[in-house]
Amino acid sequence: MIGWEPLRDIMSITNGDLIFSRIRDEGPIPADTVIEIIWDDGPTWPATSIVGNRVAWRIESAELTAIDSGDTFTIWVRYPNGDTETTDDYEWITGSAQRPLDEGF
Repeated sequence: MIGWEPLRDIMSITNGDLIFSRIRDEGPIPADTVIEIIWDDGPTWPATSIVGNRVAWRIESAELTAIDSGDTFTIWVRYPNGDTETTDDYEWITGSAQRPLDEGF
């Protein structure tokens, strides 16, 4: 990768819904950008909201049952490319899931 290195993150997953957001430090996210979490051996979760420089997800607890501690993911950003009518795809954040051993932590 030239000039681009994805951030590393750990996603803590409990028994409830997962609600979280991330900020793009460089400023507003361009219109028609697609941002999604892709699990290596599991589901794909598209962002539920992209406003300004913030992207957010709300994942229902039933969808989280497919994710085990240690499962890995990548958050992909797909910017529209008006010159080619395709997208420019970037790995924004990579990481893994963490489930607490005791839900009462």
